[in-house]
Amino acid sequence: MEDNKAKNNEDKLEIEVDDEIELKLSQDKMQLKIDFSPGQNGEKISLESIQELLAEKGIKYGIKEETIKEIVKRRDPVLDKLIAEGKKPIKGEDGKLIYHFQEKEKKAGIKREDGSINYFSRDLINNVRVGEKIITKIDPVPGEKGINIFAEEVDPPPLKEAKLPKIKNTVKKEQSIYAAKDGQVVVNKQKVKLRPIFQVNGDLDLETGNIDFVGSVKINGNVKAGFVIKADGDVEIAGNVGASNIEAGANVLIKKGFIGRNKGKIKAEGDLKAGFIENAEVKANNVTVYKSIMHSQVRAKDSVEVTAGKGVIVGGKVTARNKIEANIIGSNLATKTKIVIGLGSEMKNTLSENEKELAKLSENLEKIAKSLNILKEAVEKGVELSPQKIELFKKLNKTKLEMEKRKNELQKENKELKAELKSSQKSIIKVNQIIYPGVQLLSKRDKMIISNKTSSSVFSEVNKELRQIVE
Repeated sequence: MEDNKAKNNEDKLEIEVDDEIELKLSQDKMQLKIDFSPGQNGEKISLESIQELLAEKGIKYGIKEETIKEIVKRRDPVLDKLIAEGKKPIKGEDGKLIYHFQEKEKKAGIKREDGSINYFSRDLINNVRVGEKIITKIDPVPGEKGINIFAEEVDPPPLKEAKLPKIKNTVKKEQSIYAAKDGQVVVNKQKVKLRPIFQVNGDLDLETGNIDFVGSVKINGNVKAGFVIKADGDVEIAGNVGASNIEAGANVLIKKGFIGRNKGKIKAEGDLKAGFIENAEVKANNVTVYKSIMHSQVRAKDSVEVTAGKGVIVGGKVTARNKIEANIIGSNLATKTKIVIGLGSEMKNTLSENEKELAKLSENLEKIAKSLNILKEAVEKGVELSPQKIELFKKLNKTKLEMEKRKNELQKENKELKAELKSSQKSIIKVNQIIYPGVQLLSKRDKMIISNKTSSSVFSEVNKELRQIVE
């Protein structure tokens, strides 16, 4: 009787609990997770019942059958177990702009080959030539569609279209922007500009450094000593120029003066205008100076004129092919001053020197070519060059390029000199006020030393002799 009572109590303690599952669908319909709580003595979940439930809910893609089987088999509690997963769409590539230039990094100076720093050169200018590509637009690259667990297609994220900017002094052709002028590419607050003029608002100093520009250069202040300005166009300077070097493919204008300190040089393919020139070397087509040329080496392909202000030429050597005109030449101290017209003897001397240099360049270029060929043949035969020979190869190539550039310059200069020597145009020296004793006048075939203070005179070569003439 007592045994039966105990048994009945045991029966009453047996609890029937069914297996429980909860399905969790992600918002994007790309994942389905399951929570599983195993029951006790109740109804059990089977693989088939879960499959039926998924089918009932319309879930068709990415079902992880092996995972579901494992859950059913092991009957361990499960939380947030992934049982279905869609295929995510693959994002394409947004449209983009390719910039065919690099923004210049601001640095204190340029490192020389010996490791020292040239603080005058900062290499901050992005030069572009006419027709050079600046920006190219690349269209978006389409992505791939995905598929969610309901077997529905899922579009990839929308793509951004790049737009070519509007830039003054450029032209647009198809997918690219090209330079319509030589100039400088400037990026300011993500805006791209093409400036045909490189402008310095103030003095040219270490903040800007040396300038090498394919357009024109404008300095709104002074140019301090030690700098180099190279421009394919004009160079305009509002203030004074110290002992610096200027090269221009067109004209040079110095509103105040050029104080060369026997170091400064200017070479202009066009004309030079300046307030004054002092202890400097100048080469240009026409040279026009307001106040004075003092103790300088000035050479003009056409003419030199110093007449607007005081108009003095004193000391040094002034040379022009056709005309030299000044108010005053020389000084009452009999300062040695050379005035050369016609360029005859000087051109012949320059031509002779150039020919000698050209011969030497040709000889050295031949030697370099042989050395380069030996190194190239070694590489072609599979010989691995030592670091020293690789460095030698680079140096030889660099030297070759420099020599070829110099050779072309000399050949161009010789061609011009020969044309000038053939010219029969009458050259004159015109003095509007006074020419002082001690001044030397030279022409193609003659020379004259002024022995007396002379007023308002014109000198020219007549029958191979320099003479004072009446205009």
